[in-house]
Amino acid sequence: MTTARWHGGARAGVTLLAVALLVPAASPPGAAATAGAAVAAVAAATAATAVDTSCTQQRTTPVYVPETSRALIDMGYQSVWGLATGRGVTVAVVDSGINVKNAHLPADSVVVPGGTFVGAVEGWVPDPTGRKDLSGHGTAVASIIAGRPVQGSGQVGLARDALIMPMQVFGISEEQRSSDDKLNALLPRTEWLAAGIRTAAERGAKVINVSLSLDRPDQALADAVTFANQQGALVVASAGDRGTAANTADGPRYPAAFPNVVSVTAVTAGYAVDIANNLQGDHITIAAPGQGLNAALNDMGDCVLSGAAATSYATPLVAATAALLAQKYPDESPAMWKYRIESSAQRPLGDTKDAALGWGVLSPYDALTMTLDPNRPGPAMPGHAAPPKKVEREAVGAVELEGDPNATNRQIGIWMAFLTVVGVGGLRLVRVLRRGPDRSGRGLHGIQGGGVHE
Repeated sequence: MTTARWHGGARAGVTLLAVALLVPAASPPGAAATAGAAVAAVAAATAATAVDTSCTQQRTTPVYVPETSRALIDMGYQSVWGLATGRGVTVAVVDSGINVKNAHLPADSVVVPGGTFVGAVEGWVPDPTGRKDLSGHGTAVASIIAGRPVQGSGQVGLARDALIMPMQVFGISEEQRSSDDKLNALLPRTEWLAAGIRTAAERGAKVINVSLSLDRPDQALADAVTFANQQGALVVASAGDRGTAANTADGPRYPAAFPNVVSVTAVTAGYAVDIANNLQGDHITIAAPGQGLNAALNDMGDCVLSGAAATSYATPLVAATAALLAQKYPDESPAMWKYRIESSAQRPLGDTKDAALGWGVLSPYDALTMTLDPNRPGPAMPGHAAPPKKVEREAVGAVELEGDPNATNRQIGIWMAFLTVVGVGGLRLVRVLRRGPDRSGRGLHGIQGGGVHE
C-alpha cells in the first residue's frame, strides 16, 4: 500500500472537509472512537443546527444561495453557454464520491455510474457506482463542473450539460482519521488514485478532474495519466495548497506536474495571488478562482466557499472549460484542449509564464473562440516549436542624485508601483480587450475587489 499527501483540499470549515493526503500520522491522543461511532459523527456533520449560506454551518434542511457565483459572471457564462454547455461530454471526478441526493446532481441524468475503490467499514458501506459521499468534497467539486440549476438557487456548473462520472478513491480525509483502523481504511491511497484515473479513461471520460495532489511522483500514477491521455482524455489536476499540505515548500505536485496535465492553482475572489496559502512552482500552468464559489453541500442544498482560495475548487472550473472545448472541438486532441486553455488565459505579458499564475487566469470564452496560431505569444501549440519571445528593451531606472540618502528606497518604490500597475492594469486590459462589454448582463467586476472572507 502506498500513501502520499494530498494537497489542495477544502478549508471551508466543518461541513466541507479538507482533503489532505499523506502517509498516515500517529493517531491523536485520546482518539478512541469506534468505526461506527466515528462514521456517525462524520454523517452528523452534514445535518445539524444553524442555517445560513456558508459551507461551515450544519443543516437539517436544504438551503440555496440565490446569487450566481461572481466567477461565473466575470467569465461571461451566459455567452459561454451560447458556444457550448458540455452536452455529450463525460467528466470523471476522481475524489470522495458524489452525493446524488443533492438536487444539483441527480443520479443517471447527471451523475452516471462510476466506481469505488473504497471498502466497507462498520457503519458505512460505499455504493459500487461511487454515488455516495461521506466527506462532501467530491460533491462540491462535481457541482462546480456540472451542477444543474435548481429553483431558488444561483448555483450552476460552468459545463451545465456535461455528465459526471464519480471515481471514489477515498472515504474520509486526514482530518477525520480515527484510532480505529477499520475507519482509517477509508483514508486515501495513491494506488486508488491511479486506478481511478485509469478506470475513468477506460470508461470513456473525456476530462478527468483530480482535485488532489501528492508531494512526490509515483510511477503507477504517471502511467495512469499517460494511459488516460492515450485514450483521448485530458487530466486536470490541483497544483497544491500550502494550507492543507504537510510539505509546505513550493515545488511540483503530482499528478499536476506530469506531462500533458493541466496544472491548476487558485486566485482569490478578487483575482489576487495568495502566496501564503497556494503553492508555487514551474509545474503550474493555469489559475482560476478558488474562493467565493457556490457549491453543492452534501444533500443540503448549496453554499458559498468563503475560506481561503483553494485549488480543489479552482480545478473544476478548468475541468468544466475542458468539457466545453471537448463538445465544441470533438476532433481535437486533449493536447489541443490544454493549449487552448493555457494560451487564452489572461496575463499582462503574453509570452511570459510564472510560478504563481502559470500562463494566467482562466478565460473560458476566449478558449472557445481563439484563433489557432503557432506564433501566438504563450505556450507552444501542439506540433509546433515555442513562439519566439519579444526582445526586452533595457529598462530606464530612476535618476539617482549623488549623496541622496533616499535613492535606494525611492527606486524600490518606483519598481513596486510599476509592477503593481502593470500586473493589475494589464490583466484588466486583457480582460476588457478580449471580451468586450460584459456579456452576462450582470456587470463585469474585473480584476479588483475584495472577495469573500470567513
